Amino acid sequence: MPKDFHPHFMATGIGSLPHTDPEQAAADVLSRLDQMPYWPQLPHRAALEDMNLMFVRGLEPLVAGDEATRALAAHPTCSREEALAGYYERILSPDLAQFKLAPQEAAGLYEFMAKVESAPAGSYPWLKGHVTGPITISGSVIGENGKALLYDDEAAEALARGLGISAAAQTEQLSVLGRPLMMFIDEPALSGFGSAFSPIAREKVIELLGACLEELRSRFPETVCGVHCCGNTDWAMLIESGFDVINLDSAGYGEHLLLYPEALEDLFARDGAVAWGAVPAGDFKGDETAEGLWNGLKALLENLEAKGIAKSTLANQALVTPACGLGTLNQAQARRILDLTAQVSRLAQENYS
Repeated sequence: MPKDFHPHFMATGIGSLPHTDPEQAAADVLSRLDQMPYWPQLPHRAALEDMNLMFVRGLEPLVAGDEATRALAAHPTCSREEALAGYYERILSPDLAQFKLAPQEAAGLYEFMAKVESAPAGSYPWLKGHVTGPITISGSVIGENGKALLYDDEAAEALARGLGISAAAQTEQLSVLGRPLMMFIDEPALSGFGSAFSPIAREKVIELLGACLEELRSRFPETVCGVHCCGNTDWAMLIESGFDVINLDSAGYGEHLLLYPEALEDLFARDGAVAWGAVPAGDFKGDETAEGLWNGLKALLENLEAKGIAKSTLANQALVTPACGLGTLNQAQARRILDLTAQVSRLAQENYS
């Protein structure tokens, strides 16, 4: 990670949009989030842009996807042992080309890159990419024994490393644009971690996320690595996993982060940051105002100040995002949320330092 990563409430976004036209989707992002735009994933355009399916080609033959059902299957064409052998042969190759997203899997990425490349010099000082995380994907694939591959230690680690290589391949794709990059690992499956519905050990989560990060950082050490979880989780666990940025739905779960002041101090001590999901997404009502959302975020920041974290640190090591991806909404709602995200970012930059 760059030593001078001080985003000071830059605005960016999370994954999906409801659009089917990649040109319009990229334009809507770039015209609103011009400090750190992200490429839009478009699950309504094609099944291959589903957040799991779009990365499956890089996980073959250990995992295969079904476009009709958008379901994932464990090595349907060979045995577990053959699949692991073939998969490791792939991920041990130094060639990243086979892990890069193709236009049919990420039309928004290619349109986004074309627009950034043709923009005036100095536009868009940072860029953001995203890859679905190993907990989410391995928890979605049922193995031969009827259990998810998440509970098959060897297969789960293999998937984590493959997804880290996919993140590196995407970083290589975006790096031709000549901007510093932030790459998010999206882990919605970690929402509600620790409940009866998430029976995975804390140590295993840290191990798998660490393996994913290792593959990315070994190839691109300057990339800022973030993690997104749209529900409540063990935020100290994600910080211990080694991420530079943690992203939460602070509009809905911000008070839960206040329970981890020591972990946050550790994050800030290594120049990490919090990406505050200050604008509601799934529970967006339509009557939200930038001023009201900023006041909600400011209250969380002031609470952390009261716990002993310096205001200057909270200001410098912060980003602003929507609470989650916007693919379940309509286009008008998505544009309004992107507008509010940019507005809250500006209010924070002007009023908190």
